[in-house]
Amino acid sequence: MAPMFEIPACGDASEFRGTAFTYLMGRIAFGGTDVDALAYSRTAAKIRTDGIDHYLIRLDFTRENPEGLLFVIDLGQPIELPLAPMHCLCIFVPRDMVDGAMHGISALHGRIVTGARGRIFADYMKVLASQASGLDNADGPAMADSMIAMMRSCLEPREGTESQTRSVLDATQLGRARRFVDAHLTSADLGPEIMAEGLAMSRASLYRLFRPLGGVARFIQQRRLQRIHDLLSSAEEHRRISEIALTYGFPDEASFSRAFRREYGYTASEARAMRGLQKVDRLAGDPEKLALSPPERMMMWGDWMNRLAE
Repeated sequence: MAPMFEIPACGDASEFRGTAFTYLMGRIAFGGTDVDALAYSRTAAKIRTDGIDHYLIRLDFTRENPEGLLFVIDLGQPIELPLAPMHCLCIFVPRDMVDGAMHGISALHGRIVTGARGRIFADYMKVLASQASGLDNADGPAMADSMIAMMRSCLEPREGTESQTRSVLDATQLGRARRFVDAHLTSADLGPEIMAEGLAMSRASLYRLFRPLGGVARFIQQRRLQRIHDLLSSAEEHRRISEIALTYGFPDEASFSRAFRREYGYTASEARAMRGLQKVDRLAGDPEKLALSPPERMMMWGDWMNRLAE
């Protein structure tokens, strides 16, 4: 779980019990865990540095709720979960697959999904867990498509109170705005005026939408830095750092270097030297083996999550 969450040490516990399984179905990962008590969080710093931008749909089984509680985590938003045993089924879906097919799911972040539609999706996850081992690799893409269709039928928020409607609308608009920014990161003119025009929104509405994220300019800079960080972590990227920075809208190398170090706590040159090991360096194991790439070492969750986003 270290590629996705900050996990504090378990104290003086003498042992830790856990089992897990995972199936890759197209660009979706489906699995389950049954482990001793863990506390974990997804912090703003973790979100900035790991590049994981997925939704997590979890069905938690507890003594009080043996049929399971269904809830949604937007891995692009901070969350902190308390110390507790974790017996659950999980679905990990890249944001672009969900946002392109349905609206407002990010408004469910951290919330339990109840009602008949929630129970139907919970039952779907249970059936999938019981039958997944019988699927062929060729079934993966079709299963992923059917899962997205089920999510739209069962998890897409319906209109309710005015505040709920506003929350869903804001989540939908924010998803559109995120996609617009990511599509125009190399544009020197990218800013509130261009975004407002491209999204058919007033600048006031745009500012209100991005206020919880630190503002429009801050968000654009973070996405540019994240894109550059991803490029520097790729062995296939050979351009000079200054050239990449200029391509992504920074006026000069000095201002880029200050912004990069402030965002990540290390320099762009250090990020390039690590070549993507940031996503696995917190995992336990032989450092020499961790430095290898698949198939020379076993696949890890960081690799899997990156693969889903491709």
